Amino acid sequence: MACPTQNLGEDGASLRPHPQENNPSPAYTWLMDVSSAAASIGIFLITYGLIFSERVHRTIAAMAGAIAMIAVGIGLGFYDWKAAVAAIDFNTIGLLLGMMIIVSILQKTGFFQYAAIVVAQWTKGNPWRLLLSLAGFTALVSTILDNVTTIVMVAPVTVSIAEVVGISPMPLLIAEAVCSNVGGVATLVGDPPNILIGSAAGFSFNDFLSHLGPVVLVTLLLSFGLLRLLFRRELSAPPERVESLMAIDARRALVDPKTMRRMLTVLGIVVVLYLVHDRLHLPPGLVALIGASLGLLWVRPKVDEVLSQIHWDVLLFFI
Repeated sequence: MACPTQNLGEDGASLRPHPQENNPSPAYTWLMDVSSAAASIGIFLITYGLIFSERVHRTIAAMAGAIAMIAVGIGLGFYDWKAAVAAIDFNTIGLLLGMMIIVSILQKTGFFQYAAIVVAQWTKGNPWRLLLSLAGFTALVSTILDNVTTIVMVAPVTVSIAEVVGISPMPLLIAEAVCSNVGGVATLVGDPPNILIGSAAGFSFNDFLSHLGPVVLVTLLLSFGLLRLLFRRELSAPPERVESLMAIDARRALVDPKTMRRMLTVLGIVVVLYLVHDRLHLPPGLVALIGASLGLLWVRPKVDEVLSQIHWDVLLFFI
């Protein structure tokens, strides 16, 4: 939501109207300052109150609050339309939009389901190894994709695998939820808050990875230890139907192998550009949009289907 930051226009003149062109009275100036501060704080608190109450969708609350702040700011002279547009972080918007497009195309190929089945078969149905492998896979995916998208793609496959093996899916799902949140901290693009922090502070992809990567690894190890302790009974039970798991043909999960290979190539290019974007002076948002454009041109999917998978409410919320 736009917040007032200054009282000056483009020419350095005050945006605040006052009766005397050159020397407004101290009382008038004080009154306008108090009014501006009270209005800003009031709008801010009301907006966050609506968001926390969950009675109004957070996107609607944020948009209404931003519009109210701009309108009141223009009326009282502490804000203007150009300043509001300048406050939008287009780097964050571009990064979110670009990654949403890439994921929407890759998701329809069945790659994530295929990868989860392969990982599960590698464990041969051992509950503890299954938890470690699926949770580790989830954490790895979360370093590139946001947590919610990762869980939405991995959780259904996890439940199916647990049913095939004959174990409770609850420990696996809890482990994936924990590791998704932990893994998303490691990189600049792992979660929207990371993007906002990195964009505001000027951190690069490597800055996030080098400083938070070791912390994430230690946290994952501690999380695995705690999960082992909490679910020691469930994880110690031998699997009932290992043969059924090993009999699953993972390749049947692939809907479009050709598109999958192309989009994995695009994703690889994007990751490489993330690693060197600061040297090339490319903002992360532009890197994501480059990858999205390359994927759209190479694969040429149905535009309506791609657009339907984009979380427009999230983009509006960040605007």
